[in-house]
Amino acid sequence: MERHEFRMDTRGVDRHNVSRRVKVLLGISLFLTGFGALGGTMSIVSRIREEAWEEMGAVAFCWNVLFALILIISLVGLIRIASGLGEGKVFSRTLTVCVWLIGAVITAASVGIPRLPDYQSSGFEILSHGNFVLIDGTILVPGILLVILGSLIQEGFKLQKDEEEIL
Repeated sequence: MERHEFRMDTRGVDRHNVSRRVKVLLGISLFLTGFGALGGTMSIVSRIREEAWEEMGAVAFCWNVLFALILIISLVGLIRIASGLGEGKVFSRTLTVCVWLIGAVITAASVGIPRLPDYQSSGFEILSHGNFVLIDGTILVPGILLVILGSLIQEGFKLQKDEEEIL
């Protein structure tokens, strides 16, 4: 096309197909995350019935609950990604919310876990005095990074919506 020529065809433009490698990795991650979420949930329920936190410690129990919760949230996000692949939509509001939610859960854990009786210092503490630790920085940093990543995914989602509206 010359510089001043315009395309007059109003049919939609074919979307870029997702590579086979991404589809295989998504399938593997769905499989592993699904089994991990199911197994983690069943394990947490049985440990609550047995009051296992007394035996294993409150911090270890909370880490297991946190891990199971992250797997469940990740599974929801992966399912949403898989459902949008056929339409060429990788980014979605659900994915953005899932990443933000994981970041928020981890950030909340950075405040909650230091309150438990068997908490051991990680060496990176924010506002600590003696045995009191307000925030564990080792847990806080990944939480904040995930919140930032969620913001970046939201921008990708907005760009994807803008592209769809233009087409």
